[in-house]
Amino acid sequence: MGQLRDYIKEIVFYLALVAMVGMPGMNAFSLDLELADNPTAYLVNKANKKKILLIGTHHRNAYIHEVIANSLPTLAEQAKINTIFVEIPSSQQPNIDRFCNGLIEVDGIWVHSIVTSPSFLKILNQARDLDMNIIAMDADVPSPVNRDKWMSEKVITYMEQHPDEKAIVFVGARHVLKGLEWAFSHAPTLADHLSTYDTFSVVPWPDSADSDQAVAMDITPTKFEGVSLPLLRAMNLKPHVTILTVADGIILLPKAR
Repeated sequence: MGQLRDYIKEIVFYLALVAMVGMPGMNAFSLDLELADNPTAYLVNKANKKKILLIGTHHRNAYIHEVIANSLPTLAEQAKINTIFVEIPSSQQPNIDRFCNGLIEVDGIWVHSIVTSPSFLKILNQARDLDMNIIAMDADVPSPVNRDKWMSEKVITYMEQHPDEKAIVFVGARHVLKGLEWAFSHAPTLADHLSTYDTFSVVPWPDSADSDQAVAMDITPTKFEGVSLPLLRAMNLKPHVTILTVADGIILLPKAR
């Protein structure tokens, strides 16, 4: 039942987030975007310094999935990323292995219905073409273990068994936020569980740029002091919580198609 509650909370959170998109907020172009980088170069730079990249996504936003898929070849070549953890139930690992071995197509892997972006599957195809290790890390329903804890244990166990590998974890954005101050009690996030590991967390900001190109930058006090996002406003957080304290980097995404 605990796992079912987690999924219900995620659906409610998503609906709240959708309702808040387009509400008045900080215009991304009030930031100094001349200092921003293209997402691929940005992620490669961070991956060269860290062992694990945590990349937040929005399940129905194709832009962030395309950013990840398009960045994978360069991440593999220049940052030696060879493993990708995906928000797919661990019970699907046999199907993922068959997919990686060319025995089934990507649509033979069960993906939760909340994920409607077609570019999500593009990531899996790209990872297979690059001969990356694709690890299903999510919990099944029902599960007595909180999803974030389950996913962190999958990541930790695999990385400890493969100490020479470098990885990216792409998962719903709320899971990569860290040190959140909840208005009411709440379990730690995936990022919290991985806080003692060499990680760098990146969150997306959908509908933040008027151009057709995504850009990425570090979250620093000079740029993000007091800045909130629809993502944070849709969550059960204390009012003073801002993006400055809960993530390391941000990808500003174009307006939705």
